[in-house]
Amino acid sequence: MAVKHKVVERVYTPSRLHLILRALQNLNLEIEQQGMELPKVCETIVQSLGTVSMPQKTEEYVKFMADVKNIQEILTKACTSEELISTTLKTLYNCISDRKRQRHATMSIVLQLISIDAIPDAVKWLLSSGYSEQSLEEALMTLCCWLSCWTWTPNLGPLVLCFMEGLEEEGHYDILVQVTLHFIERLFKLLILSEPRKTVGPVVLHMLSSMQHNPEAFNKIAPHFNKVLTFLQKENSENSQMYLLKIVNLSVALMETFPQSMENYVSIKRFLETYTTNSNYKSLLNCKPWINRGISTMIKPNSFGKVGLNNLGNTCYMNSVLQALFMTKIFRNDVLLAKGDLMPLFSKLQILFALLQHSQKSSLSPNDILNLARPPGFQPGHQHDSSEFLGYLLDVLHEQEKSISGEQEIASNSNAPSSSGSATSAPLTVVQRSFGGRSVTISRCNNCGNQSERADTFRELQLSFPSSSGDEPSSIQHLVDYYLQPERLCDDNQYHCDKCGGLTDGERVTKVVEPPPRLVLTLKNFRYDSVSQQRTKLLQRVKLDGSIKLEGAQYNLYATVVHCGMSLDSGHYYTFAKDGATATQQEWYMFSDCVVTRASESMLGNMKHHETPYILFYSREDCVDPAPLPRSALSPRLENVVLKDLSENENERRRAAIRTVARNNRNDDPPPPGCSGGGLFNPSHTRFVC
Repeated sequence: MAVKHKVVERVYTPSRLHLILRALQNLNLEIEQQGMELPKVCETIVQSLGTVSMPQKTEEYVKFMADVKNIQEILTKACTSEELISTTLKTLYNCISDRKRQRHATMSIVLQLISIDAIPDAVKWLLSSGYSEQSLEEALMTLCCWLSCWTWTPNLGPLVLCFMEGLEEEGHYDILVQVTLHFIERLFKLLILSEPRKTVGPVVLHMLSSMQHNPEAFNKIAPHFNKVLTFLQKENSENSQMYLLKIVNLSVALMETFPQSMENYVSIKRFLETYTTNSNYKSLLNCKPWINRGISTMIKPNSFGKVGLNNLGNTCYMNSVLQALFMTKIFRNDVLLAKGDLMPLFSKLQILFALLQHSQKSSLSPNDILNLARPPGFQPGHQHDSSEFLGYLLDVLHEQEKSISGEQEIASNSNAPSSSGSATSAPLTVVQRSFGGRSVTISRCNNCGNQSERADTFRELQLSFPSSSGDEPSSIQHLVDYYLQPERLCDDNQYHCDKCGGLTDGERVTKVVEPPPRLVLTLKNFRYDSVSQQRTKLLQRVKLDGSIKLEGAQYNLYATVVHCGMSLDSGHYYTFAKDGATATQQEWYMFSDCVVTRASESMLGNMKHHETPYILFYSREDCVDPAPLPRSALSPRLENVVLKDLSENENERRRAAIRTVARNNRNDDPPPPGCSGGGLFNPSHTRFVC
């Protein structure tokens, strides 16, 4: 074992690295004389590289880097067979996943044995080799540590990124969250340096976009945000400008996703006022958020029993509407109690509501609803209008229930004797029972006084803003009254009078003759811009009335979908809704995708300039909310769904507890050399300043 002896017996860093180099240069001679096997020699070299730390003195550093380059070249020439490469990489992994071993970043030069194209296959092999979760976390921790202090292994960054993506595919979200929170600040600061940015940049962007469900990672980089972007701007290279734009777009998207943390981003928002985002700036969030299928390690199940909905790629427009519908208790109970043959969308909505009410998970993924209720023209991964989604969803539910009822009625009538004059009106659908109202539109001719009437049913009222509203905030009551005011029919909008036989001036007025149990109001706070050929947000100030009147009926606000952003085709949607056992115990909550927090009524009145109420849900005062359904009232099918969900969650809790104990025990050990903050973040390091 002469080679091993020579490699590890010395303690001075430059000498030790030089000995490794000499051992490699004489590799063939040593093998012939000592009868050593080449794989064993490679293992010894890899382990020895982990004991060599980077020198701080300039003269030692120059020699150190020359030796590193030579060792890397010799290793690459020596390890030509797949067997040798596999043995060497396995030794590397065993070292980086074991806290008790020395693993300085010098060891990373072994990674040059893998070509960039072969990295995905190497990661697949690694993840299929049966390594424990603790081992995988330790390995990723070590690689990220190297990435934060070592810039001489070009494929280290791609390996870290591919490793994260592989862990993501395997569902190891808790590892990814822990590693991100540990390293995101260090890695983000490295973006000011052009060389590290090439490998660190993609990792930083992936970490931040995948942490879209929780503001903690973004909050960690917030103190360094302005400084890093200033450096990128001053460098003014093609690479720095590319990352500058990506970080601006991603940061605006993330801040809109975390409205509850907006007070932390005041300086960032002020800094970003001079920058312009792309029209598709939220596309950077079109990735899978790192939320554990059972329970997120960073978002604990809340004590108030509310469950969030995972963002599936710009699907906040859908999540905000689903939460508002779920908080419509009369609608929720009717959906859950529906029996018989159910169309697919209705059935999946039933399951989602059952889980939102009884699951112990922090959030759920509404994949089935997205697949079944995506309106025509809505493209996957793009932001869309929540009001359009709501209208389409209710239309489909209504029509599907009508078609099932019609088929059942036909089947029933075909088996019954016919009798003249025995026609009965069709029963109301679930959508009609909650949101259905009736109105009458009366049009009158100013010449002859002739008038015509048209009866309509409606599920929402779309409220426009008066052109004379100015800077004063419009109250919801004022907008409702404006909607019901008589409309002049003149110029290009004249009334066609049958009695006069042509177009005349007139007026039209709409009267609500049957106020719905739950009133949905959509504020038309947009206009069509003929220049850009897209809808532009008006940013009209609104005073949210807690109570309004509609044709003598009193209504109370219980939910509102808010849009945050400058365009309805971008930005972020979230929902405020109140809930409680009794009318006096109502509390407000904010639903922002998978994040659910307590809120207050004052938050609704203190929204920022770009945060505007969009869809409002009011409850008619004489229609008392039903009590939430207990599990005993659910159908056997839904009860089985809930039981399976609770079992999955409990199993995940146990696994998370085991991982936490193992992680705490591991953290009691002293930090390994080379993985606890050296390199760029060591105050004594003089080569870079961050």
